[in-house]
Amino acid sequence: MENKFNLRIIYSSEAGRMLLVSIFLFFIFFAIVGYAFLRDLVLGRTLFGAFVAHTLGGRAAGVGLCIAFDVNIYATILYNMFLEVLIVCFSFSLFLFSFNNQYFQFGFLQKAIKNSERNARKYEEVISRYGWIGIFIFVMIPLPITGPVVGSFIAYFLCFSFKKIFLTAFAGTFIAIVLWSVFFEFLSDHITKIQGVLVVIAIVIVVYFLKHIRNWFSKDGFGA
Repeated sequence: MENKFNLRIIYSSEAGRMLLVSIFLFFIFFAIVGYAFLRDLVLGRTLFGAFVAHTLGGRAAGVGLCIAFDVNIYATILYNMFLEVLIVCFSFSLFLFSFNNQYFQFGFLQKAIKNSERNARKYEEVISRYGWIGIFIFVMIPLPITGPVVGSFIAYFLCFSFKKIFLTAFAGTFIAIVLWSVFFEFLSDHITKIQGVLVVIAIVIVVYFLKHIRNWFSKDGFGA
C-alpha cells in the first residue's frame, strides 16, 4: 500500500507527469526509427545516429547528420525539434526529482545539478534583467553551456513558471534548429562531396561537446 501511495504521489507531481510524457515520447521515437529502418536502412541509421549525435553533441550535430544524408530540410527541422522536446522533458523530470529529493537519487545528476545551479547564479542577474528574452537568447546561441536543457534549469532557479520555461526554451531552440538547418542546407548546395564534410563536422562537434559534458558531471564543473 505504501509503494502504491508513493507511486500515486509521483504520478500526480509535475516531475512525474513530465517523466510520463518523456516515456511516451520515447515510444514515439522508437516507432519512428523502427519504421524508418523498415522503409530504408540508411534513413533508419541516419535518424538513430542523429539522436546519438544530438544527445552528445547538441542540435548542430544532429541537424548536420540529417542534412548530410539528404533528409528533407523540413523533416530535419521537425525531427530534431522532436528530439529536443524529448531530451528536455526527460532531463527536466529527472532534474526535478533529484533537486527536490523526491524518490530518485542519482549521484552523477546531483553533480550536474550543483554545476547548473552555480551557472544559473552566475547568469541570474543578466537573465533576470531581460526576463524570458534572456532565456530565449541563452537557449538559442550555440555554446557548450547553452541549450534548452541548461536554459530550463536556469529558468527554474529564476522561478519562471513551467509554461514560461518551456515556451521560451522551445522557441529558442526551434529558431536555432531552423538556422542550423538552413546553414547546413546552404553548405550542401554549394560544396561538393558535402556528405563527408558534414559528417566530419558532426563528429568534431560531438567530440568538442563531450569534453564539456564530462566537465558538467564532474565535481568542480565549469568553475567560477
